[in-house]
Amino acid sequence: MKIGEPFDERLPWIRRLHDLDEARGVGAPAPRIEALRAGGRALGDGLRAGARVRAVKTLPVSPLIYPTRFAFNGVVPLPWPYVVMMHRCLLVQLDTEHGIKNILFNPTDPDASQRGTPFFRNLTASMSGLGPIADNVIKRGNRPLDEQLADVGLSASDIDVLAFDHFHTQDLRPLLGTGNGHAGRFPNALLLAPEDEWEQWDDLHPMQRAWFVADGRDGVPTDRVVLTDHDAVL
Repeated sequence: MKIGEPFDERLPWIRRLHDLDEARGVGAPAPRIEALRAGGRALGDGLRAGARVRAVKTLPVSPLIYPTRFAFNGVVPLPWPYVVMMHRCLLVQLDTEHGIKNILFNPTDPDASQRGTPFFRNLTASMSGLGPIADNVIKRGNRPLDEQLADVGLSASDIDVLAFDHFHTQDLRPLLGTGNGHAGRFPNALLLAPEDEWEQWDDLHPMQRAWFVADGRDGVPTDRVVLTDHDAVL
């Protein structure tokens, strides 16, 4: 594999990955797809031959009421307007040359997300006639992540890195704190954040505003955030 420098000296085990750079530079669409396929196969071989993760576990976060037309993009003609999905985060434990590391992917704070995301706030208001039913669905079986981590012998302070596939609906303040002695739910974790999306948070496209918690990163200490500008390998 073509492994480059770490993104941050505090995370020397997370490094830039350059295997697909050349393929992404191919101009024409069809040749670019073929180059990415070939590069992906070679990268997959390299990853499979390398170090393996110690453990992976999914942790349920919260049920999610979502419009059927968005969930299936109109492909599945269901008669009811909403579906219920379960949002889960992913706990990954790695063996690295710097010791065992714990990563949580998509550890959404469901209460802050529900309150702060305009789309879901408006959806909840539109379902006011179903109040108790909707409330029971949202809160059903939702054990705090702290308890679920304890089930596998970990605590929130054992988490080294947080990451999200994207920042829709995320309020980072309960997770990372806002300084002034408030370290958040994961006091020792750094956040991996794609630089482009992080910078766009301040000036969202109108079509994105319904999906972002506008002030969801306000006050989060910048030294808790590691911005990424490239593919990464852990």
